[in-house]
Amino acid sequence: MFIKSLLLFTTSAFALAAPLTYEGTEGPGKSKHIVFIANDHEYRSEETCPLIAKILAKHHGFKCTVLFGLDENGHIKPGGAPIPNMEVLKEADLLFFYTRFMTLPDDQADALVAYYERGGPTIGLRTSTHCFNGQKGKWAKLNFNYNGDDYLGGLGEQVYGNTWHKERGQGHYGQNHKMGARISPIAGVTHPILTGVSPMHAYSGAYISQAPAESTPLLNVQVLATFEPSDTLEEGKETVNAGWAREHYIAPSGAKKEARVVYSSFGASEDLADENARRFLVNSTLWALGLEESITPDLKVDFVGGFNPSPYTTGAFYRSKVKPSDLAAWESSVMPVDSAFAGLENPNKRMKGRIYAVLSQRPKLVEQIKKSSPDFKPEDYKPGSGKKE
Repeated sequence: MFIKSLLLFTTSAFALAAPLTYEGTEGPGKSKHIVFIANDHEYRSEETCPLIAKILAKHHGFKCTVLFGLDENGHIKPGGAPIPNMEVLKEADLLFFYTRFMTLPDDQADALVAYYERGGPTIGLRTSTHCFNGQKGKWAKLNFNYNGDDYLGGLGEQVYGNTWHKERGQGHYGQNHKMGARISPIAGVTHPILTGVSPMHAYSGAYISQAPAESTPLLNVQVLATFEPSDTLEEGKETVNAGWAREHYIAPSGAKKEARVVYSSFGASEDLADENARRFLVNSTLWALGLEESITPDLKVDFVGGFNPSPYTTGAFYRSKVKPSDLAAWESSVMPVDSAFAGLENPNKRMKGRIYAVLSQRPKLVEQIKKSSPDFKPEDYKPGSGKKE
């Protein structure tokens, strides 16, 4: 019964969801195809990926296809959902990867693994270091906590350079929704990716990370004592790594692949409000594809269409009932302004606290919600309020 239900789900999702593709025309990316995979639970990869895809297509000529985790109705489902149309990876010149704790049907994992086995270049953001969790069967070695010597740390550690592991990988840094972060190019490092990139503000902060061997560290992160941009640093928080580049990875077969890899531990959609965050990702794309001669300090990274980023939170504040086709037009917004925020109705005690933390730092968000729900009150979510239980 489970297998039959999974097959019916997969079939319906494939039928409902044509790939979201932006076709560029002129620029250094002409004839190059980038495939984006957006499937994380927390940091709004479903917003970051189409935003960057539109910029790369419209301003720089790439063909960009964005694949999402989808529910049974073809709506974008943040995190862990099956990903229709993975076969398009056969055509990809670059994989832009932004996922978290996925489990995928074997045929979809097969398509992903095949990309790495042919040695394609890749960019990974934030939670892509812990991209699989609970994957069973032949691809259990992709899981972030895989301990076998044949693929220690799974796909994240072997391809992108870290996994969620305090001693040899990553962990949280700063305090969610209370402090922002300044992410800066590392002083003295000369690399094409850093061309024209100045310090950027990240509302999501970044992880404390350890740059892997044979990589070029590119970015550092400093925790601020404020949520909004400022020059006030949080006392007692040292500067730590936030991103790197290298020119090889280990495919799931164990084979070493000579291919360019860029990883950054920032990348929540709110972070992309900063021009320098967008510039870093556009430069990274060109470098990963061997097009670094096209990188200039004033490369165009303007928004294409509207941009309405949602707060990062697991289980709340993602946009509900949005289909990939809703994002297809150049003038479309990421996300649609009339799409509702999910997870705000009847949260449990733990979620209530998370929601309040988000709302207390974002007065503009509260006003936005009130436009469709005039009686909305953030204080109703304050732990101990006795409401919204």
